[in-house]
Amino acid sequence: MEKSIIVNNVTKKYKLYNRTKERVLDLITPKSYGEDFYALADVSFEADQGDAIGFVGVNGSGKSTLSNIIAGIVPETSGSVEVDGQTSLIAVAAGLKGDLTGRDNIELKCLMLGFSKDEIRAMEPDIIEFSELGKFIDQPVKSYSSGMKSRLGFAISVNVDPDILIIDEALSVGDKAFAEKSLDQMKEFKQQGKTMIFVSHSIGQMKQFCEKILWLEYGMVREYGPVKEVIPKYEAFLNQWKRMSKVDRDQYRQKVLEHQQNVIEGNSKGRLQSWNEDHISEVSDNYTEAPTSRLAHIKPDKSDIYKVPKNLDDRTSSKGYKGNVYYIKKRARYRGETFYLLSRQPSANDGIIGWMKATDVSSHSHIAIDNDAKILYLKGKGIGYSHAWGDKKNRVYANLKSFKGVEFKVNKTDKVGKNIWYRGLLSGKQVWIHSSHLIEKPSEPMV
Repeated sequence: MEKSIIVNNVTKKYKLYNRTKERVLDLITPKSYGEDFYALADVSFEADQGDAIGFVGVNGSGKSTLSNIIAGIVPETSGSVEVDGQTSLIAVAAGLKGDLTGRDNIELKCLMLGFSKDEIRAMEPDIIEFSELGKFIDQPVKSYSSGMKSRLGFAISVNVDPDILIIDEALSVGDKAFAEKSLDQMKEFKQQGKTMIFVSHSIGQMKQFCEKILWLEYGMVREYGPVKEVIPKYEAFLNQWKRMSKVDRDQYRQKVLEHQQNVIEGNSKGRLQSWNEDHISEVSDNYTEAPTSRLAHIKPDKSDIYKVPKNLDDRTSSKGYKGNVYYIKKRARYRGETFYLLSRQPSANDGIIGWMKATDVSSHSHIAIDNDAKILYLKGKGIGYSHAWGDKKNRVYANLKSFKGVEFKVNKTDKVGKNIWYRGLLSGKQVWIHSSHLIEKPSEPMV
């Protein structure tokens, strides 16, 4: 088949400056200022005529940069790009002038594409109808929503009948009906043998529309091939990525960029594949543990208690432990997940029941304020617990209505989350009561 796009060893370098002065000095002096940033490094792929190719990757992977280079908007730093035919880039507000009306933008963009005024007048009704902008077509584009801008850009691009259509997140804004209409138009283009590049975070749209996937990761190609082969691997990666903490992600990104630098210096090959799989496991397998002070309830859904976070097979059901409040004395991170060590006692050594995933408990920070003696009075509302922020099994008094106006001698004050709790003696029993159910002194007899 004929090749419509050939991207060969493309690298795109930008300079990052801390100050405007550095930018100026970099232009007028032989010394190099600023930090080199490579948005793309040694990227290569080919597209056959009629291919529908999806670009995927986490934010910052270079998808839009590569799209702009193929569209001829941004030049590559090194490497080469061969394109057979006219390209049209559709992105939110791409090429639109905010001070001009939608109608004026149609004329301007079409003139830039080489159409005559007579040709533009003939095309204009179809563009306006497809955009569904109605009377807004004569309003300044700067007053449009992002969805309206996308619709206008899409309508112009599909009506100029390009050979290669590049859609960069243009269907991620606006209403569902317009997105479906746009996909139908793209399918029609596909049947006509046009080449399309589709940049989107929607895996569903990728599966529905594309035949091939180019997976970029921090400027380098990780995978390129049929949808059925690449998308399952990308989805598995995303599942790992979502479980990673910000620290883990930063460590992983740094390792990828170190590999990128080796590629740029010629010390390593450009593809990530097996290298990448090894290193994401290396980062996400890091185990960290730190002391903490929180209180927790176990959520009612099915969940497990683990002996150690590193062995999730060694577990027991939390069913018999629900309905209580527990002390959390340690926090651990492993494979992108947070775990809490739960104890019946305010100790990291005594009363331990085991580790639980943070997603399986409701928790708040726990701070001991003081042990000062205070005198408060009950409003006759709420519940008295054996623990601050207690659960069902911790109820000492299920209803405090009969204690309205009774003196409450406080001997301990704690803060749970943003809430203050007081402990004291009530009818011979130690009980915790929320501050909202107590007052300092009644202004009149409480009856």
